[in-house]
Amino acid sequence: MPIRRLLPLVAALPAIAVVGAIPARAQNIIVYSPASVRYHLISVIDRSQGVAGQRAHLRITNEQQVGVQLTAHGRDTLDFSYTIDSSHITADPPVDLPDVSKMVGTNVHGTMAPTGLIYTYASTVKDNDPDGQNLVHGMMRFLVVLPRGAHVGSTWADTTRSTVRQNGANLDLATIATSKLIGDTVYAGRKAWRVQRTLTLTLTGNQSQAGVIQDLDGKGTGTGMYYLGTDGIYLGSYATQTMHIVITREHSTDSVPVDQVVTAKVELVK
Repeated sequence: MPIRRLLPLVAALPAIAVVGAIPARAQNIIVYSPASVRYHLISVIDRSQGVAGQRAHLRITNEQQVGVQLTAHGRDTLDFSYTIDSSHITADPPVDLPDVSKMVGTNVHGTMAPTGLIYTYASTVKDNDPDGQNLVHGMMRFLVVLPRGAHVGSTWADTTRSTVRQNGANLDLATIATSKLIGDTVYAGRKAWRVQRTLTLTLTGNQSQAGVIQDLDGKGTGTGMYYLGTDGIYLGSYATQTMHIVITREHSTDSVPVDQVVTAKVELVK
């Protein structure tokens, strides 16, 4: 499974953050409101793969800082802007990794509904840059799209699909996310709403490695908890994804099992 498929962090963690969601107390609903904040994102990917009857292990740590700005555009519209301020990746044991420094400065901006639904967008990425376009699509999912009139007890489901068609890879990832606003709590010393999320993931496709076509079939699950300050500031989140992938060489019955666990954390930069 190519390392490139694991990156970038923003793209690998679709819809994990709610920023500036202020409860409209009179109606007891939640919508987005203007805010200017920065976040530290970190994911740790632990991967175990069967090789010649043994297991090979790899840990990849990916960190980013992302600036998020929402400004009023009209009564029912917000302008949004997301910018990657820094990006860093390491591997243990060391392996060849993509150059993530080129991600720094990437910006996506446009207009959205107060519920997070994007109306229009543009970015600093060129149309003929497939890696950059994958990053843009991930950044656009940085905010959870809330149902209209979201309140404590609301549940909703979203299905997202991402596709990789480059460097010998033809992969499709489908994610079904079920979310529920389950009530209030105190997080990091501040009052907050809790959004609980469960995921079902499916990965299918093929890739070319050393000129050999390999079919991939993977299934996984995920859980997460996200904290929205009642003062309108998204405070952080924790999420875990587990996936089991079977890799089979073309015209062969031999298969290679791959187990992958991703733990992700989002922190508000003070």
